[in-house]
Amino acid sequence: MICVSAIAFASAATAGEGYLTRFGPETYKRERGKPTNHSATFKAIAGPAELILQDKGIVNARIEINGVSVVDRRDFRGYGEIVIPVQLEDENTIEVSVRGRPRGRLGVRVVQHTVANFEVRAKVYFGLNTSDMETQRVFYTKLGLLGEIFPAGPEQCRTFARSLGFEDDYLIFVALTSFNGFPPWVDTVQFREESFRDEPPYERLNHIGMAYSTYSTSDLDGAYAFLKGEGIEFVSRPTTARNGERFVFLKDQDGAFLKLIEDAAGVPPNPGAPNLVKLVNTNMNVADLERSVEFYRMLGFTEEAPGSQVGWGPFARAHGFKWWISFKGLDLSLPGPDPALPPAVGDPEATLQLRQWKFPFDDEPPYPPPVNHLGIDRIAFYVDDLTAVVEEMNRLGFEQLGPIGGGTNAGDIGIVFFLDPDGIKVEFWGPVSEPNPDAGC
Repeated sequence: MICVSAIAFASAATAGEGYLTRFGPETYKRERGKPTNHSATFKAIAGPAELILQDKGIVNARIEINGVSVVDRRDFRGYGEIVIPVQLEDENTIEVSVRGRPRGRLGVRVVQHTVANFEVRAKVYFGLNTSDMETQRVFYTKLGLLGEIFPAGPEQCRTFARSLGFEDDYLIFVALTSFNGFPPWVDTVQFREESFRDEPPYERLNHIGMAYSTYSTSDLDGAYAFLKGEGIEFVSRPTTARNGERFVFLKDQDGAFLKLIEDAAGVPPNPGAPNLVKLVNTNMNVADLERSVEFYRMLGFTEEAPGSQVGWGPFARAHGFKWWISFKGLDLSLPGPDPALPPAVGDPEATLQLRQWKFPFDDEPPYPPPVNHLGIDRIAFYVDDLTAVVEEMNRLGFEQLGPIGGGTNAGDIGIVFFLDPDGIKVEFWGPVSEPNPDAGC
């Protein structure tokens, strides 16, 4: 038994490296009168790992991994954390039986030190699905995002449709929108006719998944007054958080959230305008912060800033809740300027705002595939070699949503989707090193 905290592992990790959660976290308790038995399967890389137990009143449990008993009754003292070395295969089974008196809880997690042979270089866009492209274009114009490529991509293409999780083809309109026509973009898609999925964006800001993206403005009060006068719906008036951040949430015509924060940044405000400065971050609500931090650290997000908050009254109402809210969080960013990065491929300092809501808690998972429900649905990262990234993500045991879309010839841009630990759709975008035989539309 090794009594070392899993949290301590994270501090030693660097870009492309992480202590990935391969199973869990799960919490078990014994039912009165009989042992409580559980079993599951999970993927990993064949090799060493750690079984981490949070013992809260448990005096006896049986745990087997791949048919081998990995704990002893003497490990359980009814309190504290237990870390036990284990060996994993590519495909694994775990069986947990909680025994003894009907009290207490046992938290179970399996972590594995993992090194990925690639790194994300930049964020290309976040993806937003809309019910009406023309109305959404008017909305962006009010925000001041005028640089746009429209239409972007073919209206029909079976290879791209399959990469998004469709069984066959789709029918879409697409627009890429930003401040100047270059990334980071908002990738807006209107799925049409049979391809349209009439499911609304997440109703609350605590839903697991991508709930909003954040833009800065040099004049928050002025932006609020201007956009309010343009008929845009806000959750509340601008509010100041305990950390000093001034912010406000607004909604587009479909109900998808965006957040504005105040950042003067030396830009003089223009009266009668929203005065947006830049895309600051994209939010991800997660079920387990440690698990998600290690996953995105493995992708190359190494810069950290704290993001945990608790608040009442105006702060809670600004998030759409009546009384009080609490979440723990961390902002992760790519390391920054990269002279070798190809021009105009994205933001090399992109920030992900990871939040694990404690109260009110909503355990509803993200919308399942395909990638066509309304609201913010996906995030795209630039990589140098998409073919190699697909091979590496498969080696690491992550779930691929569909085949590569595009990439007819070596060097052509392709896309592919993987699911993060919560099922959030992560898109890799970049040149393929080998021709994609299924690239034709």
